[in-house]
Amino acid sequence: MNKTTKYALVIPTFENNIGYKLAAIDTYLKELPKNVDIFFVYGGKVDEVNKVFRNGVEFYDVYCNTPDRIEVLHKKLFYFFKKFKKQLLEYDYIVKVDDDAFIMNVDAFTTSKFSGDYIGNKVDINDKNEEQLRSKLNHLKNYKVRDKYTGDLPSNFCSGEFVIFSNKSLQVLLSYNGGLKRKNYGLEDIFIGDILTQNDIKITINKVFNIEHPVTEPNFYKLYTTHYEKVVEKV
Repeated sequence: MNKTTKYALVIPTFENNIGYKLAAIDTYLKELPKNVDIFFVYGGKVDEVNKVFRNGVEFYDVYCNTPDRIEVLHKKLFYFFKKFKKQLLEYDYIVKVDDDAFIMNVDAFTTSKFSGDYIGNKVDINDKNEEQLRSKLNHLKNYKVRDKYTGDLPSNFCSGEFVIFSNKSLQVLLSYNGGLKRKNYGLEDIFIGDILTQNDIKITINKVFNIEHPVTEPNFYKLYTTHYEKVVEKV
């Protein structure tokens, strides 16, 4: 009998992004197969885990004792990985998804087989995009980081709206004790990519999951109607 692949769907979010969270719960998250567990990850509070049911969806609200600001999202993720490593290592894959991303084919969690340790949309850093990536938060008025990142960059990484880490990659991230954990820049996907590629974890291009990003709250419902409701009606 084949072992069922288990996934932890990790969605870092913020209290003031509740609209995105509810839109996700009321749309594509309703269609997730049973081999996928959902974790909404917050910062700004003492460590706490709450099991929640809404609209037929079971998920976990996880609070981490870290600042809850976009420019230090990587600190929240590293803390979450370390604090809950015992539970996370029970999964075959950790799937990190932005709260404003929409997965258009969640059935792939059961119908598709794939391999790889670091899977997503590969971004090559080159002379044309390096300055833009270093200044990722500078021109966004809601963020407080105004200085560009001047440290080392990897040659490539997986963009953070949807990225999959194997158990092997998770253990690499758990064992990392370098300075990237302490940087105050919102470059969590670049930092994680740097750590993994420096440890010879190769990128596998995502050819299985179809992702829309960024998505406004109303468009969650439009995408759901297009990609899911017609399928449900045929059942």
